[in-house]
Amino acid sequence: MKVNHIVNSFLDKFQIFSNWFWIGFIVWTISFFAPYLINGLDSYIRIHDTLEGELGWFNLLEKSGHLHSLSNQNFIDTLMNGLPRNVLPSGYVFFSNMLYVFGTFYGYIFATFIYKSIGFISFYLFVKKYMTISNLNEIHIVTITLLITSIQFFPQFGLSVVGIPLLSFGFARLYYRKGIKTTMFIMFLFPFFSNFVLCGIEMIILMTLAIIVVTMIDKSHTKDWFLAYFAYILGNFIANIQFLNGMLFLEGFRSHRVSYNTIVEMPNFTTTISEFFSFFLSTHYHVSIFISLLILVVFMISYHGIEKNKWARNIMMGITVIVGWQALYPFIEFLLRDIAFIKSFHFNRFGFVLPFLWLTLLIISLDIISREEKLKRWVSLIIFSQFLILFFANDETAHNYKRIIGKDNFPSYREYFANETFIEIQQKLNIQKQDKILSICLSPSIAQFNGFSTLDGLFSVYDLSYKEKFRKIFEKELEKVDWKRRSYFDNWGNRCYVFPAEVPLNTVSTNLAKKDSYKLHNLEINSDAIRELGGKYIFSASEILNYHKLKIKPLGKFGEGKYWKIYVYGV
Repeated sequence: MKVNHIVNSFLDKFQIFSNWFWIGFIVWTISFFAPYLINGLDSYIRIHDTLEGELGWFNLLEKSGHLHSLSNQNFIDTLMNGLPRNVLPSGYVFFSNMLYVFGTFYGYIFATFIYKSIGFISFYLFVKKYMTISNLNEIHIVTITLLITSIQFFPQFGLSVVGIPLLSFGFARLYYRKGIKTTMFIMFLFPFFSNFVLCGIEMIILMTLAIIVVTMIDKSHTKDWFLAYFAYILGNFIANIQFLNGMLFLEGFRSHRVSYNTIVEMPNFTTTISEFFSFFLSTHYHVSIFISLLILVVFMISYHGIEKNKWARNIMMGITVIVGWQALYPFIEFLLRDIAFIKSFHFNRFGFVLPFLWLTLLIISLDIISREEKLKRWVSLIIFSQFLILFFANDETAHNYKRIIGKDNFPSYREYFANETFIEIQQKLNIQKQDKILSICLSPSIAQFNGFSTLDGLFSVYDLSYKEKFRKIFEKELEKVDWKRRSYFDNWGNRCYVFPAEVPLNTVSTNLAKKDSYKLHNLEINSDAIRELGGKYIFSASEILNYHKLKIKPLGKFGEGKYWKIYVYGV
């Protein structure tokens, strides 16, 4: 009898999920996996900050054997002459372990599916349990909540964007005084599925403000809020213990971020206004390219009924405050630019909640206009239109469906890492693991992924002294170009790359495909500085014509007929 009671109790919890919910989930699953099943390793995965950045970092951590290490004495010797393990992403978060178990490609895909599915399920639960939607039918509710699966986001950031419905579900349970254990469980686990840098600090700030407000309103209810608050902080501490250990106790290391000076002149109000409307209508690239114009129009149409739903006004006010803070933050950063902590950490990253707020506003606004028979007939078209907007804004999804019909020109996962080409290079030139490589017009992540040691790389934290030594390699190139390119390296520098003056900075991730015709006629790099850092080879996607003057030796051209054409030089 006890077993039956447990089974029945478990099944009761699933009664909230309608048949349309399961149909929507099945459709979502098929539509997500279809292009990856068809394209396989020839699928497109976003290059910017993914293949060239964090996806490669996890791959390197796995190969190094230090993925789960806590010691500050462990270094990745193949990166920048020894990059401390603890300045790289946590090995205890869900994403890193999915890559560890399933490999880089399939781990990325499965993790993305799981994150978006959690977003869909939790958004549906939030709407059904804590929102009063009386005019929309079940199909409309399911399709609106399914929109969150269309959002373009960075899977390496986990649930930081698409998981906000789950956090909101937890906050709603607190607000309506539901069982605290479930809420604490959500708050504790969330940091293992999200990114501390993107949303961790901001969430702690928001929860602190929430506790202050709750305490002022009803002191009898603060215990549960504090329990949830400490569960979230504890989860963040455990999930990011490697990063915190490195930042607090790594001896002899000074982060290059202390030299950040991304706001070099007082912002003007014209730029601020432009930034406000840009962020208001499309959020930020690292959050998602979430085009909200249609939702804004729907909200304005429904405004006559808003007095009956104060939440819509509050949500719009919240969106405006977040966007306003984003637009005005450059003034704060400029005025406090001498404080290293302010320069190192950006406190304007509240935009991660915007996609969820916009979708919540959409469902409220559509529910309001559905009261009018003449407007109700437009609801399905509005939802479908918003889906198309999100679909075409999602570069990874759009590219993969275009690849199916042979209409995509971007490199696939297989083409980007060019494993066959790098095997050929290694075999013909007998390059050893300890031999350092410098990449020019080619992301260093490609050489790193193929097991080569690199002098350069894209990293959010590395040693400032190394950055100063690396700059000597191409300081003459920086003197040739406008101040913006110098500022890009000197005042930011996460991309510790060589930037030739003859090549535009705005190429895709500073990579040059075989179709690009740039040749380097007057490259000025310091070969002695390369050798001082241990460099022995240069991999360049652009032919260096003045190699005699640079005292480097051409060793061959590789990748003929492939996506990358790579010229190799000995230093």
